[in-house]
Amino acid sequence: MCQKFLQLEALHNGLIVSCQAGPESPLNAPHFIAAMAKSAEMGGAIGFRVDRPENIAAVRAISELPIIGINKIYTPGYDLYITPTYASAEAAVQAGANLLAIDATGRLRPNGETFREIVSKVHDRLNVPVMADVGTIEQGLQALEDGADMVATTMSTSAPYGKPEDGPGLHIVEALVKVTDRPIIVEGQVWTVEAMRACFDAGGYAVVIGSAITVPQFITQRFVRALPAAFKEVRNER
Repeated sequence: MCQKFLQLEALHNGLIVSCQAGPESPLNAPHFIAAMAKSAEMGGAIGFRVDRPENIAAVRAISELPIIGINKIYTPGYDLYITPTYASAEAAVQAGANLLAIDATGRLRPNGETFREIVSKVHDRLNVPVMADVGTIEQGLQALEDGADMVATTMSTSAPYGKPEDGPGLHIVEALVKVTDRPIIVEGQVWTVEAMRACFDAGGYAVVIGSAITVPQFITQRFVRALPAAFKEVRNER
């Protein structure tokens, strides 16, 4: 069996932790990202999703677990930003990623490449698997036809394909597992143990969780927003 598919086997039935920090975050530095990853590994994570070559390299330096690398590049006039070009994919692999996540929504790319072309180059030149980030069932089907080794529901909770309150894109998982034996990954808006279990019940191969584990400000906000309701419950019990 090819080494890249052994890598996919390592993800089966596991929790992948997305270790990222936005530009506004005080944790937006490679050593903090690496610390997140090491903490997640200590907790039982079986892999990571990491953005940008410098952060991928920092995580690779402290862990041998699989890294799903992405390389977010924002280009004026284009909505697509998750690993938009082959060059951005190559940089992520050179930094230490052994899988790649690439936007497969069909939107225009800055230099005119297609998802299919990038997947072909990644397979031929880099010999790593590709995870297609999609927002709809149709995009997932097209990504599989274009050669993706796995599909993730990453974009299903983002406009224009959905919204956060829709929850994980389980409809995509349920549809795709009926037509392919390639792994379907759930990513996005998984906030509870119950939600994670539902992802596996729907046929998910693995689950990616980010904000619920690695973004302290979001975790704190959830508790803070519950404070007034909690106080009201206490008063009503007296």
